[in-house]
Amino acid sequence: MPVYTFTTRNRGASLLVGLLVLGAGVALLMLGIALLAGVVIVGGALGMGVIAYRALRGKRHAPLEPPSQATGLDPSLEVFAPPHAIATKPLADD
Repeated sequence: MPVYTFTTRNRGASLLVGLLVLGAGVALLMLGIALLAGVVIVGGALGMGVIAYRALRGKRHAPLEPPSQATGLDPSLEVFAPPHAIATKPLADD
């Protein structure tokens, strides 16, 4: 596997390159945070728009129906797997 190294004869130049690399990393991190904040803002605005639209149309309740309590399932027909016993050997006395 090749190994890449960066060497300079000037200590100030290597310090400048190191700070440049760190600055680029911070800039990319800030860009990612800004993009996530933008997604949050757009999602909030879209959600508020949907809520406002539903309020204006008079449909304030969620479109999902609550689950019915009578599902037609009979608990007496439930099938269980037979229990398996784990065979153990007696411990040898030392």
